Parts: sequence; structure tokens; C-alpha cells
Amino acid sequence: MVGLVLVSHCRALADAAAYLARQVSSNVAIPIAAAGGVGDSYAELGTDAMDIMQAIESVYSDDGVLVLMDMGSAILSAKTAIEFIENEKAEHIRLCAAPFVEGAVSAAVQISIGNSLEIVRQEAGTALAAKQLELGDTAVPVVESVPEDEGAYLSYRFVSHLKNGLHARPASMLVSTAASFNAIVKVKNISRNKGPESARSINKLALLGILLGDEVELRISGHDADRALNALQKLVDDNFGEPPVLLETEVKQQDKLLSLAPGIAMGRLYREGAAEVCIRRTINDTESEINRFETALAQVRAELETHEVRLVQEGHTDEAGIFNAQKLILMDEDLIDEVKNIIRTERVDAAYLYQQKMNKLAADYRKLPGAYLPQRAADINDVASRVLAVLTGQKKIEGEDFGDLILAAKEVQPSMIVRFENRIRGILSETGGATSHAAILAKTLGIPGISGYHLDENVENGTLVIIDGKNCSVTVNPDLQTQSSFKKKIAGWEEKKKQDFEDSKKDAVTTDGVKIYIRANVGEKRDAKKAVEYHAEGIGLLRTEFLFLSSPNVPDEAAQVAMLKEILMFFHNDPVTIRTLDIGGDKPLPWLDQQKEENPFLGVRGIRLCQRERRLFISQLRAILRAGLGFKVKIMAPMISTVEEVRFCKEMLETAHVGLEQEGVAHLWPVPLGIMVETPAAAIMADKLAAASDFFSIGSNDLSQYIMSADRGNSTLSELANVHQAAVLRAIKMSADAAHKANIPISVCGEMAGDPLLSQVLAGMGITELSMSPSAIGGVKRAITGISKKDAEEKARRCFACASFDEVMDVLENRGASKF
Repeated sequence: MVGLVLVSHCRALADAAAYLARQVSSNVAIPIAAAGGVGDSYAELGTDAMDIMQAIESVYSDDGVLVLMDMGSAILSAKTAIEFIENEKAEHIRLCAAPFVEGAVSAAVQISIGNSLEIVRQEAGTALAAKQLELGDTAVPVVESVPEDEGAYLSYRFVSHLKNGLHARPASMLVSTAASFNAIVKVKNISRNKGPESARSINKLALLGILLGDEVELRISGHDADRALNALQKLVDDNFGEPPVLLETEVKQQDKLLSLAPGIAMGRLYREGAAEVCIRRTINDTESEINRFETALAQVRAELETHEVRLVQEGHTDEAGIFNAQKLILMDEDLIDEVKNIIRTERVDAAYLYQQKMNKLAADYRKLPGAYLPQRAADINDVASRVLAVLTGQKKIEGEDFGDLILAAKEVQPSMIVRFENRIRGILSETGGATSHAAILAKTLGIPGISGYHLDENVENGTLVIIDGKNCSVTVNPDLQTQSSFKKKIAGWEEKKKQDFEDSKKDAVTTDGVKIYIRANVGEKRDAKKAVEYHAEGIGLLRTEFLFLSSPNVPDEAAQVAMLKEILMFFHNDPVTIRTLDIGGDKPLPWLDQQKEENPFLGVRGIRLCQRERRLFISQLRAILRAGLGFKVKIMAPMISTVEEVRFCKEMLETAHVGLEQEGVAHLWPVPLGIMVETPAAAIMADKLAAASDFFSIGSNDLSQYIMSADRGNSTLSELANVHQAAVLRAIKMSADAAHKANIPISVCGEMAGDPLLSQVLAGMGITELSMSPSAIGGVKRAITGISKKDAEEKARRCFACASFDEVMDVLENRGASKF
């Protein structure tokens, strides 16, 4: 490897230039030596030939040494130094007139990729070109661009999200990556029409002037073109190891985009049109119109029942309930009678009346509080569109000629998904939330989906579209290279799902034999089935609020028992932790009188609501005790901040037990009672709360937003309200230490438990129970089996020493500390 010597009158400057050069050498330890200064500790300005000679000797190899000097006597001293070196070595030493700092950076990059002394010297010599071009200084000729390629090449385009553009550090990473393959890589700045230039030259890359927001094209050819493309894509996807900066248009787009279901899909666009507005018509034969209305209702009911039966036969029992719910909407006797009466009294046609009534009903649902019930407006619209299609004779275009479909609509509805199920690959909905029935159905069927995306009106049906449900990205009419790239990503995603499933079958045991228990977060029977499929070792978080949210009235005790038993039956021999009602904040109950709050996330929610609604709380505790008989059930209270709240829970649990005992009703007793640690108060008071509780479970989702005072639903604060923040990790460590000291179990049931890298840190804290979404189980088990307890503890220790989000990410991803 070529050596580099930097000579300056000022030793501090030489040392600083050497430091700079090392930072751009892509973590390759290149031989660099600094020389300069005279006197004690080289504190005085000047140069010494013997000092320079020693520096050259320290980095010398047969590959040669390049010497850069600042000015004047430094040049004379360097020449004298070479005269003192034996001739055989001197032949491999070059003095270079390159600019001192720019030349050092350029030379270091070329040395790091193994280029020869002559190439290193040439590259250093052109290091001023980019600066001259940017400043319009033509005193020295600028290197001209390479002519456009004639032969075939792979193309990859991306938009720069680098805050400071393609500056020295990311450019050096691009150079080193490109140089590691037997391939020709060229870079073009499409936005500024510069290039293409060789990716092996940091100076030529600088000439492209790539800034934040510029569109860039990579052109790759040669024997290793495919491998080089994959490596360069990964480098770009990782934003060259720097935090990505969203462009203004992307911030606006991201704010309104919502992932309905993860995954990558490619298909032909099929845009489902909205129902036409019905015009009020006067009819003469009212009974005939009523018969026509009843016939339409019967036909739609038959369609819904057909979909319901088919889903049951395919094993999607819970999803079949979507169409049963729509059937109840369809056969609403009060609404039907109202339409019939108006037909008779006002002689208005059925289509107009029905559309008006259903539009009003949907609008009323959208005004309801919370995130869940307003989504039911989509089911009302779906039912209405079906009935109106029959009444008006509208025919649905099935998109038969398009093959694989990306379905787009103002609001994608369950009936659309079912109608296209065999061909639909993805969905784009302008409106609709993650709790809509369409979103639930899409997740179950494995169909990627995005909500909030508005397609340009000029995009025609049949246009090729690619969507990434997880990252909320949409590519319309991609070129062949982009198609090829996404096909590989789709194949990779499918392969990862298969690998995750296979890995879920293993036990999560560290390389030195420490067992970590992997459980699942469950809300419904469907989730429990998935948890069993992915070999979950019990349920670490059973959310009970879904039954309450989906019920039009207060669910009675019997209904709660039935719902719980449906889930518990999947886990006869494994522990199940049931969280009591976590209502409030973003989950209000329509049938419960809850006062409007300025900040509901800091208001009456979780255990605070249960303190106010004691009858509701005792009813739920009774249901849990009854359903839990014969199972390994534990009870967990949410939003705990004080020891008094834990005592309240114990009192209510005792009241429920005594009442059931007096009534002679069989039930589980005793039962462990633990708390969720998800408030800063709970973390700070963890030692006192541990003494009053049977176990802890970390609710990292709420804990992160409360610790960081940042709404996790606000996309612009996503980095702040993040479980990777150092403050959040310290809060969890405080809780873990308190639990260990009190000798009570501690688990994590928030989002971070399903993060493979963070799971290792949690194991390093001594947390041996992790609960997550079933689909995350395989990845976490793979991460746990790939590390020792000792290494996990060291990784956790390093995270606790971090001062920022970036530092934590550096530790987790084993990135270097350099931020140049």
C-alpha cells in the first residue's frame, strides 16, 4: 500500500491534515505520517529534513510514498530528505505539487482502494478542480467529463438525501465500494446535467456538484455489475451512513402517508371509480320501486354471504366477520323502513333516497371520537355502493386485461379486495386508517397497502406501479432497471419472510446457553393463531380493549369471558399476560361518557379511567378470573405512575375474587398482578413499584414518547419519540435493575422487543422475556442465537454510555465513530 507523508511548517496543521485523510479512507488503515515544525515539541514554525526523512521511512514500502508539502522551505526540506535516503528507495518516492489539504484527502481515498503510486499522484494533482469549477475559476483547466457510454449498463437512480451533498466522507465510501468490484461504475448528476464521471475518482465525483435533492444516476457495467449494483444500492439505502434529510415535498408527502400493510408489490394500476351521484327522480309506481329496492338488498345480501362463506372455508374466520358486519348494516330495519316510507309518501326513487341516507350515516360515523369507529364509515360506503350498483345498473370493470393489479381508490373497501383477491398485489387508498376493515383484510391476506397517496389524474389504468408498504413509497411507470431492482427486492422480501418463519421454530438461546423467552402481542383470535404459527412461547401482551372498541354497547361479563377463552385455548401450557382496559388517549369508547380533554394522552386513560369506572373495571377482572381457570394467566395494569394505583388494582382484584367466591363461580386464584412501566414516574419509582408488584413489563411505545415529550404519532418527531434514544434506554435499565433487585420478572412488550438489534441489548440488561408481533419472532430469535450473553452485556453497556440517538445507532449497527 502506498504511504502518504504530509509536510507543513506548522506541525499542528500537518497532524490535522493527517487526521482528515484518515477519516475519508473508508475505515482502511492507510500508512500516513506527519512532519513539520521545529524546536521543542515541534512548537515553532519551520521544517526539518531529518524529521521528513524519518516520516518517509516510517510509511515506506515498495509500493512507494507520496509526499505533499505546503510551501517554500517545506519543498526544499523534502528534497533534501530524499537525498539522505538510499537510491533504491528514493526511486519509489514522489514529491507532489498538489494543494495540501485537498491533495491529502484525494490521495488518501486512492490509497485506501489500493491504487498505484502514479494514480495516487495524478488524483492528488487534480484535487483543486472541483473547487475551481464551483467558484468559476478557470485559471487551471478543469478535467472534462467522460463521453456518454455506448455499451449496455445497469442503471440505478436515486435522490440525494445527504444534508451536505456528496461531500468527502460519503464520496470516499462510494469510491471504495465501486473499486471493490470488477466493474466500471460511473456517476451522473441528472439534475445538473454533469457527468458521467468515474466513481473511482473522488475529484471527478466532486466535479459533479451533487447536493441535497439532486437526482443521481449510477451506471454499472462489467463482469461484477450485478454485485456492484447490489452493494451500491445498499450504500444509498443506508444514506452513506448518515441520517437522511427529507426534502420539503417528501416531508409533506410523508406526513400524509400511512402504511396499511407492509411489503413490496408491483402490478398494473386499476383505479376503482367512486359511485356516481344519484339524481332525485319522481316515480309513479311506488310499490314497484319498493320491490326493486328489496330485490337489490336481497342480491347484495347474497353477495356478502358468498364472500363470508368463502373466507370461512379458506380459514379466515375473523375476516369473514367483516362481511357479517356489513350484512347487519345492509339489513338495518329502521333505515329500510324509512326509505320505503319516503318512497310511498314522496314518490322519490330508491337509489337517490338510499344514497342520501347512507351518506348521512357515514358522515355521522366520521364525527365519532377516536381512531376506530370513524373507520366504520368505509363499511357503510361499501354497502351503499353495492346496493346502488344494483339499483342503477352500474357494471363493475374487473380489470381482466391487467393481470397483477395495484388497486387504487378514494377509499379502498373490503369488497374490492375480495373481488380482486387472486390478482391484487397492492392497494393505494386516498383515505382510510390502519384500523379500517380494508387494512385488516389486507394485512391478513399479505397485500401491501398505503393510505393517503393521491395519484395524478393523468395516470391511466394499466400503468405499471410499484409500492413499498413499509416505507410508504410509490413508483409510477418505472424504467426497466428500476423494475429489475424491485423484483429483486420483492424476491428478497419473500425470502426473508420464509427465513423468518424457519427461524421462528428455533429456541432463542444465546451462544453461551442463556434462554430468552419469546412471546407474542395479541389483540384478537386471529393474532393468537398467528402467534402459534410462529411458535410463540405464550402471550406477553393480550390487549383487551378491542372487544370494547368494536362493541356498540358495554360488553357484558359473559361476552368478555367468551372472547378471552377463544384466545386462551391456543395456549394451554404457556403463560398469558392479560392487560386490563387501556382506554383513553387515542382510544375513547363511544358508549362511555368521557369528557373532552385538551391532551388525552396525559389525561384519564388506562388505570386512571378504571379508577373512575370501577364497575367496568371489576366486571373485566371477574371475566379474566373466570376465563383464566385452567390457564397460566397473569394480569397487568397499564399507565401506572404511583404505588397507590397498584394498591387500588389489588383491592379491585380482591373484590372481584371475593364476589365470585361468594357466588360459587369457579375461577382462577391466586393470580399474579404486575404493571406496565410506560411512564417516567414508573421508571423513576421502579424500586418502590417493584416492591408492590409481582412483575414488570416495559411498554416501550408510550415510555419513549413520555420520556422524550414527543408524540410518536407525529412523523416529524419520529427520531425524537424513538426507543433508540439514550434516555429511553437508561429509563429501561433503571426499571430492569429495580426488578432484578426485587427478584421479580421483567419483560418488554413494546415495539422495541421486536427489533433484532435492540433485543440483544435487552438481553444484555438481563431481560429474559420479550413479547412482539408474531411476524417479528423469527428475526429476534435469529439475533439472540447469534450473540453471547457476555457480548450482549457489553453492547448494552456501550449503549448506556451513549449521549445521543446517533451514538446508540452507531453501537447497534457497529458503525465507526467518524462523522466527517
